[in-house]
Amino acid sequence: MTDHFVFSRRQILKSAVAAGGITVIFNSLPSMAQRASGGQSGGSGWMGPPGKARFRIEGLPKVTGQKIYARDFRARDMKGWPTTERYAMVLRATSADRPLLAIDLSMLPPELQPRRVVTAVDLASDGIQLPSSTTPPDGRQKVFLAALNQVPAYLGQPVALLIFENYYVFRDASRLLRFNSEVLQYGPPRTPTGAQTYAPYSPPTYLTFYDDARGQVRFSQVKDGSTNPYSSSTAADKEAAKTRELIQKELKTAGWKVFQGTYETQVIDPMFMEPEAGLAWLDRANKRMNLVLGTQSTNGDLSDAFSLFKNHSTGPLDVQSVVLNSCYPGGGFGGRDVSVFPILMLLAAAYSDGPVRIAYDRFEQFQGGIKQLGAKMTQTFAVDGRGQLQAIVSQLSLLAGGQNNYSQWVAQLAGYCGGGGYKVPRVAIDALAQPSVGVVAGSMRGFGGPQAFFAVESMMDEIAASLGRDPIELREQNALAQGNYTVTGAPLQEPMRLAEICQLARKQELWTRRQEEKAKRKQQGQLYGVGFALANQAYGTGADGVMAAVEIDARGALRLTSNCVDMGNGSATSLAISTARYLGVNASRADMGQVEFFDVLGFVNAEQQPVGSSDTTKAVQKKGETFRLLNSSQLLRRNERPTTHESTPTDSSNPWDNPHYTKSYSMSSSACITAFQQVHAIEQASRVLFATGLFPAARKLWGLPPTNPLKAEETHWEDGFLVAPGLRRLAQADIAARLHADKGVAGAMVHALYQARWVQADYTLEGSTWTWPIDGLCTRQAGASSWRWHERKNVVAPTAASASYGRSLYSPSGALVAVEIDPPSGRVRVVEVHTFLDAGRLIQPELVSGQSEGAVAMGIGYALLEQLPLGVGGAGEGNWNLDRYRVALAGDLPLGRMKLHVLSPLPPPDDHPKGIAEAVLCPIPPAIANAVADATQRRFRSLPITPARILESLRS
Repeated sequence: MTDHFVFSRRQILKSAVAAGGITVIFNSLPSMAQRASGGQSGGSGWMGPPGKARFRIEGLPKVTGQKIYARDFRARDMKGWPTTERYAMVLRATSADRPLLAIDLSMLPPELQPRRVVTAVDLASDGIQLPSSTTPPDGRQKVFLAALNQVPAYLGQPVALLIFENYYVFRDASRLLRFNSEVLQYGPPRTPTGAQTYAPYSPPTYLTFYDDARGQVRFSQVKDGSTNPYSSSTAADKEAAKTRELIQKELKTAGWKVFQGTYETQVIDPMFMEPEAGLAWLDRANKRMNLVLGTQSTNGDLSDAFSLFKNHSTGPLDVQSVVLNSCYPGGGFGGRDVSVFPILMLLAAAYSDGPVRIAYDRFEQFQGGIKQLGAKMTQTFAVDGRGQLQAIVSQLSLLAGGQNNYSQWVAQLAGYCGGGGYKVPRVAIDALAQPSVGVVAGSMRGFGGPQAFFAVESMMDEIAASLGRDPIELREQNALAQGNYTVTGAPLQEPMRLAEICQLARKQELWTRRQEEKAKRKQQGQLYGVGFALANQAYGTGADGVMAAVEIDARGALRLTSNCVDMGNGSATSLAISTARYLGVNASRADMGQVEFFDVLGFVNAEQQPVGSSDTTKAVQKKGETFRLLNSSQLLRRNERPTTHESTPTDSSNPWDNPHYTKSYSMSSSACITAFQQVHAIEQASRVLFATGLFPAARKLWGLPPTNPLKAEETHWEDGFLVAPGLRRLAQADIAARLHADKGVAGAMVHALYQARWVQADYTLEGSTWTWPIDGLCTRQAGASSWRWHERKNVVAPTAASASYGRSLYSPSGALVAVEIDPPSGRVRVVEVHTFLDAGRLIQPELVSGQSEGAVAMGIGYALLEQLPLGVGGAGEGNWNLDRYRVALAGDLPLGRMKLHVLSPLPPPDDHPKGIAEAVLCPIPPAIANAVADATQRRFRSLPITPARILESLRS
């Protein structure tokens, strides 16, 4: 169910072979101050006590202007690059109903003409292979750049790359080309012979679930596999259809009260701080592609590079190695996940005679950047006489753009969220990503959850009003609990605190005194309402592979390495303080966005193909200071990578019998995987390093003989000192010094996989065997030049059924929102927000608080302000900016009245940290909509709820 998230090496290996072997190199870039002075930036002042941070690891550079992004770099800043820099401009289609006849650049004088114009003809003649994510739906032209004499597939589709001599030529030329309707010339509109429809992006999501009166699941995705109830291809398909027929029959005959409604959400822009920008240079002499990007999908960008040039083993497009310089992305939220921008950057470099830069302004970002999918959701809910939910039948149609991107997976998660946080014994949900002529959409801002929860939570309020029930109490009655099943049939294996959230919300003064406050505001001529919404958003993708390495130097300073990208969400800070649990101190250095470093793990997939950045990857030689801030270029020397491991042959049908197999190697930094998945990898690497490196060194400092039974778990850290019963305190730095003197284990690298549970295995090191929740392990001795791979044994693999769960990790949340409405203007003002959240064990509370406040701002924008027309008049026409697109500003927020109630963590093992960024967002928009309905006594089933719509409703 989640193979789309797995970084498959199979395709990359084919590409590498075809290209004669591709080397992949990942670098990180320095802050502005480091480039200017060559010195360090930030120091360790961000650190609090072990396990805590005073501020974010990049906080000081951020507030002093030293934190910089991809758009801040030029070719002259890159060591070894030519200093002459070309500039590229992307021409995009402004019509999707007329054939594109010509590109006219005659308005440019000779001195402003581009050096090169790259069109679909060039890509076709040069055999450029575009990745599958850029494929339009069946029936539309199968080209990345819109071709002449064809109708563009969608608004904003790239038409041509114009490569200019330098910035000054680009600047003057763009002034003549921008907003000029003569540049792209179209024919007359095509007379439609009938409404053109396209099949949904595959795979569609069909969920059929039936739980009988005895609590036994009769049919589900987990029990019977993925099915298509509209097909009769398999016996399971036929059974799914019969089950749905039974549900429809019971809706008519069981005596339940049935509610129906259609709900809509709009297309929105992620609005991250920095529009996309980057540099690229194809060094033809060395057959090396160099990239400077801010991205959350380093693995995907690598895969795209392989795909583009796999047919070229000779000639000017022969690429034998790829260097990715990873920068801060300037915000992500999914808007940089499977973005087409890196592809454009790669193509520009391929056709440029030197380094080339693309830097979107906000107009270009609106026209070409990934959007959130709009949605139309038709729901039927049935409740019995007690108010207990008995059935949900839903059709969710999410409006994707003219390319595939992640849209089908966003629709899938929307389907999984279609039951809300409720126990429902009968479910029939269709969730489809429908192609459109709009700008390409993707995974940003909630990955389908906000769309689904808006529909579900709006209907729950409507049901409560019809039944005369308290809407929070009705939710509490129906809330999912441990032991219940999700809409896929997955058993909920951990405590679910949805009912507890409802209980807390019902006791809040904001809720209990709402009628009193309503009467008070009415006397002042204002309408007032309070709304509640519940959410049970999943985090992770269902099968998540993560990796981490932790290394200690002779002074006790820790360096962590992770493939995770910090998108502004504080991931680097969270990981840097996560080492303290087992190693006593925070990491002083975090190398983020690294991929090739972990090739030493030597994994293969089920087809025995290696997975990783590239099987021919060579280690990157790096040098510099011991300490560095995140994303600086001053790195320690990496260890030489040993020979790639040979796959262990096996005749077993179970791929886990191969000690080099893993189901999911790595994934992009999305799906809120930092707090649970990535932190787990860091903690386990730290745990291994302590057990095999620091603890043996500590035993020697204590003078303990081998016969002494003291175990590692009988010790603990206090303020940087290791403490054991009856023994003197040992400073962490002293232990590290002894470890290095003895050439002990100074580094641990792990890979971990979560699929309903962590894969675990036994590992034997230095004559001792440990069982750890990881599926791959390497260690490095102090002073050694290479990592040692350790074979795992006695693997406890995921259950077969868990592959069909869809999701198994959840962060329950709820929101109470109060609004005030001015009847003469129709303006809605959010005046107070209370958010309730089960975040598990908090890693850094301030980061959770920041995520919550950001969610309130995004939720207010989503519910009341933000909107982009999907087709004509929308952002794809290239004339949208912040003068037309309204986002929430400080004046739109209830500053000082946004309160977050985080539930106290449960006792272990149920206290694990949870990914919460999407969870805190999901209940905000429906809570606002429910508050508006409470204030106006009118229900708004589509977003945004604008003043004009309020006025129209009040007048009717």
